[in-house]
Amino acid sequence: MKPVTQKAALEATPLNSGENALFWRAPRFDGLECLAASFRTHVYEPHTHDTFVVGGILSGCQVYWQRGEQIFAGPGDLVFVNPYELHDGIPEGHGYTYRMTYPSISLLQKIAEDLTDKPQSGTPFFPEASVHDPVLCQEFIKAHKSIQNRTIDLEAEEPLYMIFAKLLARYGSFKEHAFGESDPVAVKKTREYLEESFMDNVHLDDLATMTGYSKYHLIRSFKKATGQTPHAYLTDVRVRNARRLLVKGTSPSETACLCGFSDQAHLTRQFKSRVGTTPAAFRKAVIEL
Repeated sequence: MKPVTQKAALEATPLNSGENALFWRAPRFDGLECLAASFRTHVYEPHTHDTFVVGGILSGCQVYWQRGEQIFAGPGDLVFVNPYELHDGIPEGHGYTYRMTYPSISLLQKIAEDLTDKPQSGTPFFPEASVHDPVLCQEFIKAHKSIQNRTIDLEAEEPLYMIFAKLLARYGSFKEHAFGESDPVAVKKTREYLEESFMDNVHLDDLATMTGYSKYHLIRSFKKATGQTPHAYLTDVRVRNARRLLVKGTSPSETACLCGFSDQAHLTRQFKSRVGTTPAAFRKAVIEL
């Protein structure tokens, strides 16, 4: 594990004074990505993840839209984002400091199976976007710190595994939940096409022909179902795939080309607005040497 330094984070698009973002990975937890950051002015554009987002606020206040409501998360608050759930992030007042993890679906499914002692065919789900639980939040922060700047051993593994188990047991739902299961067929087709064709130059005419919808109807139906236009969803897909390539050591310039971005600058803008740091800094943090 190798956290990003402030110097690395400033390589391309600099964070403002008083801001920092440290990324690292915990490979033994299914490639878990971790973030410790302080943001004063940095704004996350509306985006989604193909993982969960589980974190705790240490200080300040983060404001974000999720599930159609505005949420104010402050010290002692735990925050949850389910896979493919649209959300943003805006500093309130003097900003905020938080610690985040991005556990994979398979990781939390495995932990859910351990908790329930039975197979989980669906995806666990956090019904609440934010809860105030100072005690459990401090446990999360302590476990998060235990895997930073060190080789993960039994001493570090136990608290992290147990905090995920506690969060699922207290705030998770184990009812079968599948993303997009109630979406119209045209929306499902469009989403699948975008996920498969993110390297290509996608055109609205192609999507309309494929679905049989008019362009106007398709855009409205897709946004109603997902919260995003097809183009915004495609950009998210491209950023997700860029993360995977950067973890493997692919250079930012090559990643931009392989993921359908017009150039490295385009990748950097879109990546930083969704991840909180630049592709170069992210790669330096998570690359497996």
